[in-house]
Order: sequence, then structure tokens, then C-alpha cells
Amino acid sequence: MKYAEVIISITHKNVDRIFNYIIPDTLKGQLCVGMRVIVPFGKGNKKYEGYVIGFSEYTDVPSDKLKCVISIMDKYPVFSENAIELAKFMKEKYYSTLSECLRCIMPSIVKDKTRGYVYLNRKKEDFQILFDKCVSKNNLQSRVLNFLCEFDGTAVDEIKMLLEINLSPISALEKKGLINVLDREIKRDVLDFSFVKKTNPFVPTDEQKNAINFVLNKFYSNDIKPVLIHGVTGSGKTEIYMRIIEAVLKAGKQAIVLVPEISLTPQTVNRFMSRFGRLVSVTHSRLSAGERFDQWKKAREGEISIMIGPRSAIFTPFANLGAVIIDEEHESTYKSETTPKYDVREIAIEIGRICGSITVFGSATPDISTYYKANIGEFDLVTISSRVNKSFPEINVIDMRKELENGNKSVFSSSLLNAIEDNLLNGRQTILFLNRRGYSTFVSCRKCGYVMECESCNVNYTYHLSGNKLICHYCGKTLANPKNCPRCGSQYIKYFGTGTQKIEEETKKIFPEARILRMDLDTTSGKNAHENILKKFARGDADILIGTQMIAKGLDFPNVSVVGVVAADMSLNSGDFKCAENTFQMLTQVSGRAGRASVKGSVFIQTYNPEHYSIEFAKNNDYISFYNHEITVRKQMMYPPFSHIFFIMFVSFDEKKVIKALFALLDIMVKFNKNNQFEHIGPSPATVSKIKNQYRWKIIVKGVRERNLKNYVLYCLDRLRECYDVSGININITLNPVYIM
Repeated sequence: MKYAEVIISITHKNVDRIFNYIIPDTLKGQLCVGMRVIVPFGKGNKKYEGYVIGFSEYTDVPSDKLKCVISIMDKYPVFSENAIELAKFMKEKYYSTLSECLRCIMPSIVKDKTRGYVYLNRKKEDFQILFDKCVSKNNLQSRVLNFLCEFDGTAVDEIKMLLEINLSPISALEKKGLINVLDREIKRDVLDFSFVKKTNPFVPTDEQKNAINFVLNKFYSNDIKPVLIHGVTGSGKTEIYMRIIEAVLKAGKQAIVLVPEISLTPQTVNRFMSRFGRLVSVTHSRLSAGERFDQWKKAREGEISIMIGPRSAIFTPFANLGAVIIDEEHESTYKSETTPKYDVREIAIEIGRICGSITVFGSATPDISTYYKANIGEFDLVTISSRVNKSFPEINVIDMRKELENGNKSVFSSSLLNAIEDNLLNGRQTILFLNRRGYSTFVSCRKCGYVMECESCNVNYTYHLSGNKLICHYCGKTLANPKNCPRCGSQYIKYFGTGTQKIEEETKKIFPEARILRMDLDTTSGKNAHENILKKFARGDADILIGTQMIAKGLDFPNVSVVGVVAADMSLNSGDFKCAENTFQMLTQVSGRAGRASVKGSVFIQTYNPEHYSIEFAKNNDYISFYNHEITVRKQMMYPPFSHIFFIMFVSFDEKKVIKALFALLDIMVKFNKNNQFEHIGPSPATVSKIKNQYRWKIIVKGVRERNLKNYVLYCLDRLRECYDVSGININITLNPVYIM
């Protein structure tokens, strides 16, 4: 072909198209689809990185405007044709440029790590004479030669370290022709296999066997319709995943296993390593960019067959992908908050369409929208209702209003304290969970449980420390923070909130002899911090583990018999339309950490609102009843899955300009809202209304059809930019965001 079709690595939408470049004779036969190239671009012919996405024999561009590809950046393609097709899907789905999507798919760096190795050059004719001459001096060069006679092919840096020398004698020997220093590509290992013990598959239960057979029948028949495995906590979903992958590998294909949190990676990886050995690797943000690239390249070159990791692992470049498994599919971390704002669940389904791979979703508490899709036939559904050990933990809901009436002002109920004490005496372990989802606190009465709520919107007011006021983040209504409870007149009304560090301090005061670990963002900033904390707890080096959502799901500690949820209301009163779903999921997941072995588990859920349906259904481990209640509420309110939501936020140092611009946008939207297809909520301040002196205001738009909604919002924003000065305003837009606060 004469011309390369190139996407320029510039994110501006005006440059988001294919540019044709002449392929010079020097590069013909070398240039492939998916390669990175250097090309001249613009009037000044500035050099830019570009991505070759195809070739053509003809072009409509005048010959005097055509330019040549300057050079190839890598020895091999960075993108497969499947990856390019996926990027095109992402561009349309997530209103991004193709360049942004391609950069999202490829590693952050693409650079091979090489290492110099030293070999004796025995082919040289006068080798022996020069060798004898050097050795006869007993100098540094002779030490190197004598060492190589025994250890030929040793790395340069190892020779320097072992012989305690610098590079000079090695360079001198190379100049004399006595040795060759050759570069060898290095791929770093990120897993330690030295302590891995081989395990064999368990005998599956009847429900597990049914799930395995159902998925494998789809795999063998090339049925790519996604599968949801709704399995209760402790039902052995990981074993099902491994049986599926075993069959996928036997068919000569590869698999990707996604987990929502880095904290879940160590346990998951260890299980897969013990079953599949060195076919397994891992990728996540705590690895260096070079380490992540090495795992990417191992997958590309077929050295591994299973990749485990959080969201970005979905872009692993396997040549013959057979399965993508998304564990804890309900988790919000599967949605990217940076451009392109992709949902890994949607990406996995599209990959299945492109590659012919099966897509398996697994959760004890599926996302409401996912379960709805299973009910209407978009997904296949497999249900596992029993635990492997046949024993569910006893769940106790503690009314903290009564604790206060009885004079207990502690963050711990008397029942939970007694359970922790018994656990310590019996040598068993305890998990204390504090949910910190979202950013806001709410205002409630500790005497009667009343929560300040907006009458117009039926959502909770959010407390703002600045100005000591309450704001509804749906309609923008503002109230002064009351000194007394509007319902009972009590003075025990205040904003509600505490932290894991405070819980740790309280626990140490009450149980000074207890060995305590804390797992939150503050304690897991180091590279292997997650793994080290979990290893300590698994070894029994601690009695109590205190943590946030990092410890709420997926983890398996057989000696944990007590789980305490310190403040269930923190998610229940977040002010988001998904707060009931988030609360039910959190309570069910964290409850599932108790009693996973032979010891009966006990869970203590502390709340000021024990009557709430999400708490009642969680107590009974009843997902179906919760789903039926919640889906009815969603339908009445026209929230997902019955609509799509576009979240628009304007951010600027000039609050007046932000407000005026957002109301100008609303005017445009009202004008073009044909047949009232779309509903507008706002404008109003964002939950966190100011960050780093920048003001944040939002507007929410709801619509039934995703494509229509997306086109409508993007069109109105373009009209705003044409008629209004939006300079200095950062416009942030998200389709179907995790939170709409």
C-alpha cells in the first residue's frame, strides 16, 4: 500500500480523524497496522507520535500536501486489529477522541528493558595469546577473564558487584576482542512463585457443577451472550471461575480475571497461582510502569495465559482470548472517572463480540441494572443460593438509638463489645468495618433517628461545614443547620461522621491487649502495603482488622467469626439515588466475611435506622426481595435501568460565571428539548461545592434512550460554546456516572 492511515496523538476533537501519510521506500515491508510512528504535522511540520490504524492505495489529499512517515517507534505493533476496533467502539460510546481511546488501551510506557551480558570471545584467532598475556598480569582484567572461564554469560552489573570493580576492565577487554557484551531483553517478574504450593480442584457442589457446565456449554457452542452468576457470599464462585478457565486453557485460549480493588488482588492471585502456576500474572497501579509493560508484553507474546487485575487489566493484549471474568461486578470501581470514562462491564461485552470470548459476571449482590438485564433476557442467569459450608452467619441489627437511651455514648454497642471480648478469649479474629463511600456527612438525631430531609426531593440534606448549612443537591434548597431535632426537640442532633483512625483509638482503649491492624488509604500507600496487611492478618498476627470498603468483599479469612459494621447509616444517608443499593451491597458483602469456615459467624450492624428496607433485607440475606422493592422505586422515579443519566459539572474560580453559564446551558436545553424527551435537574452546587478555590456547579439530564440523550447533551454544549464565553470554565461531563452528587 502507498499510504498509511494515521491517528495523531493529539486529544483535540478537531484533529480526531485519519491523516494519510506516504510510506517511504525505507519503511516498506516494515510498517504494520498497530505500530507507533513519528510523523510531521501542522504548518511547522512539528514531529508528533501517531498510530497506524490501516493502509490505503488511494487518497483524496492533493499530492503537494502529502507528507512522509519519518520513522517507526517500536519493533512491533502496539495495537492489534481487535484493539483498534475496540478503540473505535469506545470513541463512539464514551464521546472521546480515537487518540484518547488508543492511549487508554496501550501501556503508559512502551519500552523494553535490556541488560548487558558478558561472554568470552573464543572465536577470535589470537584469543589464547591475548588471554594468556592478560592473565599473566594478575590485574583486574585477569580477574574478569578467570571469572568468565567458570561463569561465562554473566550480567555486567553482577560481575561488577561480585568482583567489586567498575566498568573499566570490562570495557578494556571488549576493545581487545576478548569478550562480547550483548544486550538481552529482560521481562521482570512481579509474582513470587517460590512459596506457592500446588492445589487441586475441589469436588464441586451440585450448584457449582451446574454453573460450571452452563458456562462451558456456552463456551463450546460459541454463545457470547453474557452470563451473570448470582452466588451468595461463600458459595465458591472463585472455584467456578478456575474450572471455567481450566477449560479455556485446554482449548488453547487465554483468560482475564478482573477484581474491583487492589486489596483483593493478593488473595485472588495466590489462588490462581496455586492452580495454574506461571501461566498467571498480575497488573495494577501499584506496579511501576516498566513492570506493567513487562506483563503486557508477556501476555502479547504468549508467555502467560491468565491476567488478574483491576479495571485496566481488561486491555491485556492476548492473541486468542477465551474468557473475561468480572468478580464483584457490582462495584463502582469498574467505572473509569477519567477520560475516556468507560465502564469495564460494557468493554468486556464488546470484547466478547469482537473476539468471540465469553463474559462472566459474578456477585452476591449484583448491580440492580445488571440483574434487570438478566431478568429481561439480555444476560443469562445462574443462581447459587447455598454456601459451600452450608452455614450463614447470624446477623444482628443493633438499634443505636436504644444504646444512647441506655447511657451508652460509645461508637460500639454493648453487644458488639461483648462479641469482640469473647473472640479475643477464644483466639478468634474480628473485622470492624466503617463505610466511607462518598464525600459528605449528614445530619441526624441520635435520640430518635430522624434525618434531615428535603421535602421537595425526598432525599437527605448534606451538611456543609462552610457556613454550617444544609443543602439539597437535587434542587439546591438551603437550610440553616438546626440546634434541636425538628421531630423530638432533642439537642442530640448533629452531623454524623467518624473515621477509621478514631475507631482504632477507641478499640485500643477498650482492648489494650488486642493486636490491631488498620487498612485504609492512609495505611496502604506503599507498593506492597495491601498484601503485607492481609498476610499479617491471615497468619494470625493480629486479632482485629479495622478498615474501609477495602475489606468489605472477596476476602476469605477462616478464623474470622465476628464482623462489626460500625455505622451503616454513612452510606444510607449519602444523598445519592443508589444509596439503598450501596448500603444493601455493603452490608451483605461485609457480613459474608464472617463464618466462612467451621466456626459459626456473627455480624453486628449498628444503625440509627433499623427499619430501612435495605437493612432489613440485608439482615435476611434476601437479595431478591431487595431487588423487587428497589426496582419498583427506580421505575417510579425513572432512574436507571429505566433511564440514562448525563451528569454535567462546570468548574471555575469565578462562581458567578459558572452559575450564569450553567443557567445559559439550561435555557438552550429547554429550547431544544423536543416533545419533552429529557428531564433536567438543577442547576445546583455539587456535593463538594468548592475544591482548591474552584467552584463546582452541576446539572443532571435524564432520558430513556442513551444515544438520543448523548446526542442532545453534546449538541447543546456545542451551541453554548458558540454563543457564550466559557473560557476559564472546565466542563466535566459523564454518562451514567457512579454517583450523581
